[in-house]
Amino acid sequence: MGFPGVVPRSFLGAAIVAAVSSPFHLLQHACFPKAAMLTVVRLMLGSICWLSMCRLQQALHKQYGSTCAKAFMIVTAMQFHLPFYMSRTLPNTFALAVLGLAIADWIEAKHPRRLVSLLAFATIVFRCDMLPLAGLVGLHMLLTKQLSIPAGLLTGAVAAAMSVCTTVLVDSWFWQRCLWPEGEVLWFNTAQNRSGEWGIMPFHWYFTSALPRALLGAYPLAVLGLLWEPRVRFLLPVLPVLNIASAAALARIWNNRYKQAWLLPGLAACLLVLGSTCATSVMLTVSRHNYPGGHALHELHKWQANNFTGSKGPFSVHIDVLPAMTGVSRFGELGDPWTYSKEENLSLEELHHHGFTHLLSTAPNVTGFAQVTGVAGYQGFQIPRCTQQLVKVTQAHGLPFSITLAPEVFILIRKACLM
Repeated sequence: MGFPGVVPRSFLGAAIVAAVSSPFHLLQHACFPKAAMLTVVRLMLGSICWLSMCRLQQALHKQYGSTCAKAFMIVTAMQFHLPFYMSRTLPNTFALAVLGLAIADWIEAKHPRRLVSLLAFATIVFRCDMLPLAGLVGLHMLLTKQLSIPAGLLTGAVAAAMSVCTTVLVDSWFWQRCLWPEGEVLWFNTAQNRSGEWGIMPFHWYFTSALPRALLGAYPLAVLGLLWEPRVRFLLPVLPVLNIASAAALARIWNNRYKQAWLLPGLAACLLVLGSTCATSVMLTVSRHNYPGGHALHELHKWQANNFTGSKGPFSVHIDVLPAMTGVSRFGELGDPWTYSKEENLSLEELHHHGFTHLLSTAPNVTGFAQVTGVAGYQGFQIPRCTQQLVKVTQAHGLPFSITLAPEVFILIRKACLM
């Protein structure tokens, strides 16, 4: 395993997406380059999640009516983060696809055993931190008598056993050792209590930063929806369900739109939807500058091909932490004669002695290397304070704000390779 990461994750979701994308892989060399497969994979994963959301919308239509179902899709579409993450190859995304089906079954309240099985599979294979959600759903099912305690325990035990066996068999083969990935993640985060090594946020961070940025205008609507529609209060841990709460609020406002008392809530809802759309447009514009690592890897290959057409390698590239986190992907690698390393905790002096021919580094100067160029990354944006400046910025950039960029990733080549 070249780049194992901090903790192991299941290959099961990636294997499913790879299988669906395999017909395009067969045409890769004939029709499009390797990097294009990243687009294919994300389209396939995004389609899977989209079908899951469509299943959830169908359940909303049956249970709460067409207005709520349409509002759910509007709220989801006007956001940036959820549609964006629906195509990212992360354990959260694979879990999201399964979770959409599970929530749909929960709303319809017709298939309790299948619901338990889906939650068990998503928790055990993809995201162990979904356990609180699974517990809340299970408690709700018991209180509403959708499932008895013996039936729930039996179904949960069988589903859990089958899920563990599946992930252990598949992932032990891929990782070349016997393991249960999410079990190791749970041990790392709880028994070893090492999750704090990757940053600790204050207790209010989810409510004052993460959820407002993810839900945008749907955030206050979700609060209203949870107050007006008690049956969705148990759905708090996940974004799609908060969107359901938002949709419930929008549907209620729409159904009462001709009543004078609902005029102000209606205007507020329109402003929230409009504001969310504008915020999503801004995020979409600036997000393209969040991946200097990926751009740097592409520029490195292009620069090497243009300036050393006769050089046959081998070429060895070291990738620093920041570029590895900002767009560098296996899909961007060229293969032989290129090799890539993400070895961490190497000092600048050690980089000089390790024999790398190229570096993607956050350091502009490294002993024994010459800087080729620096790739800029997003630093922030500024809104002009006066009308005259606003007009100038809009005319220059086509946007009512200016984006601030600064070099973040530097491409360096060993000086001996230039001789």
